[in-house]
Amino acid sequence: MLKRQEYIQDITTKLATLAHKVELNSSLNLTDINIHAEYFFCGLLNIIYDLSLTNLNSLKINAKSIDLIDIENKMAIQVTSTSELFKIKKTIDGFIETENVKKIDRLIVLILTKKKKYKSESYGKEFIISLKDDVIDYTDLVKKIAALPPAKLQKVHGYLSSEMQGEKSQRVPKEVNTLLGMIKILSSEDHPMCGNGFLEEPDPNGKINMRFSAYRDYLMEIYVSLMSIYAGILTEISNSNDTGTLNINKLSAYLKRYSNAVLDESNGDPVSALNKMTEYYSSRLLAEGIEYDDAAIQYYLIENMIRCNVFPNKVAVSC
Repeated sequence: MLKRQEYIQDITTKLATLAHKVELNSSLNLTDINIHAEYFFCGLLNIIYDLSLTNLNSLKINAKSIDLIDIENKMAIQVTSTSELFKIKKTIDGFIETENVKKIDRLIVLILTKKKKYKSESYGKEFIISLKDDVIDYTDLVKKIAALPPAKLQKVHGYLSSEMQGEKSQRVPKEVNTLLGMIKILSSEDHPMCGNGFLEEPDPNGKINMRFSAYRDYLMEIYVSLMSIYAGILTEISNSNDTGTLNINKLSAYLKRYSNAVLDESNGDPVSALNKMTEYYSSRLLAEGIEYDDAAIQYYLIENMIRCNVFPNKVAVSC
């Protein structure tokens, strides 16, 4: 693996882990991590954006609506775990009431969890903030980091490694790494049938309730039980992953052909075939040096079965 690729994957995992941890703690009304995150992101943002941000809490200044400030570069940051639009509006409305509004040209709201898709493009009158460009989360930071030159990328990686020691033992990175690994293996797979496709649309009812009706209860029980754990993670990865259209087509084509071959070997038994595929991809991830999660692999395969990328219903045709 290229060093740059290794750095970016590790950085992505660490920041995703932190976002999940903040979200979990917030749901339990545990907000101590939010205070520590202000200091953590102060250092990280200084590296990424070449800033000289200062945490106002360290100066014992109760600065309304902002946490970090760089007077020289006229930049201010509000660090929050709340992604609701009313919170962002409250931040801006509070900020324009302070003297700092005269010193700052740009205010960024850093969401510690996951930002939402806001209908409006901007907010504010005396001070305007772009809801698209000035409201960011860790996925935006990853994209920015991925474009950094080698020396700075290494510096970011070193900072995260020193500040987040032991994070690899956490449960979420294991799940995230597994799903990222599956996407990587499948989308970059070289095989002779790449470029061929299937003439069908996702058909969950026809796939499970009809074609595999004898296994319906078992498959749905597994799928529903795993959905609450992995669905959000997979959606987040899919939304933030930079896999191109060509690689997505490779992923789909390979999954369809390989899964059909395994299904034939299993005499049409989807449960047996899924177990064989889970074992196969477990060995692939292990070979890649990825600490994998069997259940995450199984969820990914069943999710793609419903989407008709696994055990496709119709005969393949050349494009």
